[in-house]
Amino acid sequence: MSETWHQHRKHQNHEDLIDAGRELFLLHGFPGIAVKDVCERAGVSRVTYYKHFESIEDLVFAVQMRALEHMSDFVQAADDPQANGISRLRRMLEAWSLYAAENKAYMKFILLFDLHYDAYPPEQKLLDRYETFIRSKKEHHFLNAALEAGIRDGSLRADLDLYETGEFVFTAMMGLLQKLSLARGINQESGVPSTPAESELPYTHEQAPTTTFIDAPRQSISQRFIDMILGSLRNQA
Repeated sequence: MSETWHQHRKHQNHEDLIDAGRELFLLHGFPGIAVKDVCERAGVSRVTYYKHFESIEDLVFAVQMRALEHMSDFVQAADDPQANGISRLRRMLEAWSLYAAENKAYMKFILLFDLHYDAYPPEQKLLDRYETFIRSKKEHHFLNAALEAGIRDGSLRADLDLYETGEFVFTAMMGLLQKLSLARGINQESGVPSTPAESELPYTHEQAPTTTFIDAPRQSISQRFIDMILGSLRNQA
């Protein structure tokens, strides 16, 4: 068989393992998933698994990085280079809100990953690789082009630091959207995400549709939050 076929098969096995890991981690969380579970899901042997990943944690980190790329690609696709900076930023933040509503399991996984590895640090090699990935993402932040355009065209404040502002917006949006992804309902009077005890039905990944619409209370919260962020960045002159 040709080298090209082997390369294709190797790449396909790698993708199948990431897909299987993602499905299992989103369904059940990752602390209880073993290599054999992923192999059964992907239809590959343990020998094949260890040709691609050194451990189950290695796969967890690969899924986390893929999830962050998936999210940032979706948000960046909403950018309109023809608009001014603040309008571009609004389009992307609204797309981010939509992404979170349609991908609650992804948002929960990213949060679970951060909480778990803050409490239980991984081996240094994995941590170094992940920190390199995050550093690269910060240097080429998916909001940078819109922020740069806004500072240049005057729709955003001239005193903004590009990297600090990108980090601020990312942290603020992820905090809110992850909170909304965990909430099973919104208090109609206060507009506050409910606690699980207030929910009418327990949320499970199996019950969640692949895509959904943002219900009015969540949309209102997200929109007000986006308005607040943009208000703090807007050039008031």
